[in-house]
Amino acid sequence: MRTSFSRDTAETEVEVSLDLEGSGSSDVDTGVPLLDEILSIMAKASGFDIEVRARGDLPTGDHHTVEDVAITFGQVLVKLAEIGIGSSIVPSGDALAFAAVRFGALGYRDNVEFQGTSLEGMQLENLGHFMRTLAYNGRFTLHLSVSGGDDWQKVEALSLSLGRALKRAVGDSRSDHKQNSA
Repeated sequence: MRTSFSRDTAETEVEVSLDLEGSGSSDVDTGVPLLDEILSIMAKASGFDIEVRARGDLPTGDHHTVEDVAITFGQVLVKLAEIGIGSSIVPSGDALAFAAVRFGALGYRDNVEFQGTSLEGMQLENLGHFMRTLAYNGRFTLHLSVSGGDDWQKVEALSLSLGRALKRAVGDSRSDHKQNSA
């Protein structure tokens, strides 16, 4: 089950393609190295095939690119999943992250703090903005928390746990759909 969505604004051009029945492959180029890594990690953890192309006004910062990738990714997800619940707890080095997803109910909450302000071309404050924007545009509730570790370990653990929670929520939606069809 593959679908795509494009978004063009004054600041960015974004195209996202997602296959929920993939192998976890990713082909990502946003111009923001950390965002590319986050999306690639999420692909591997979820088993979804993710393709993202983004061109943004990066000389002014990463905010518009991060935000518009999240909007576009969320709009693709909402086409593919309407119901389902999933969660995951994942370690990465000294960090431990938790993610919980519920499709069909809007909400966002996080307990995420970083030591630094940026990492690999991305302002770390935009990670929360990415997650919140993804959840609202994907029409799901997302709860995130992470503790311990350095900033990279936190980002990796959050990305892995979100990918696994999305996979479980999609799986839950398919099993619920099969039960309702029987």
